[in-house]
Amino acid sequence: MNELMPTPTASAGVSLVIPAFNEEPVIVETIRRARVALAAEDADLMVVDDGSTDATAAEAEKAVARVLRHPQNMGYG
Repeated sequence: MNELMPTPTASAGVSLVIPAFNEEPVIVETIRRARVALAAEDADLMVVDDGSTDATAAEAEKAVARVLRHPQNMGYG
């Protein structure tokens, strides 16, 4: 899997993208709640780490396989 462009899940019917910047304390719970909310769906879950300086990406990887990382904060837009 390429860190810059993870391989999409071919069978997913719904995709959820969670943007994150320095969300280490809450990202695992956010992912857990998203999975509960989408439990009935064939969902593809992805976290976009927007250049976090904490362990947001590492924590997200523990909870979900797909994490896209920006090397620096890209901000809004």
